Amino acid sequence: MSWRWEKLSDCVERRYISGENITVAQFILKEGCVVQRHSHPNEQITVVLQGLLEFDLGGRRLTAAAGDVVHIPPGVEHEVKAITDAVVIDVFSPPRSDWARGQDSYLRKN
Repeated sequence: MSWRWEKLSDCVERRYISGENITVAQFILKEGCVVQRHSHPNEQITVVLQGLLEFDLGGRRLTAAAGDVVHIPPGVEHEVKAITDAVVIDVFSPPRSDWARGQDSYLRKN
């Protein structure tokens, strides 16, 4: 894996690296961008570095700003909308083997 930027859509860029037990990703989301509802078997921790995001976590809405940390348990359906331009770090365990296989279409539909 390389730590290079990928433009996934007009409003999402990502770079990530996977180790034996985790994947660490950095995302840039433009204002108004929506990461479509999805779920995965990976536990996820999101750290908001910049901006304001609105999460729908299994039907529960919450807003996260720079400095906030959001926990998404495995299997929970979630969606996120960028209220402003945003930068986040996501950590996943186990690693995102679906991304390595190119199974990330939900990130490309914004």
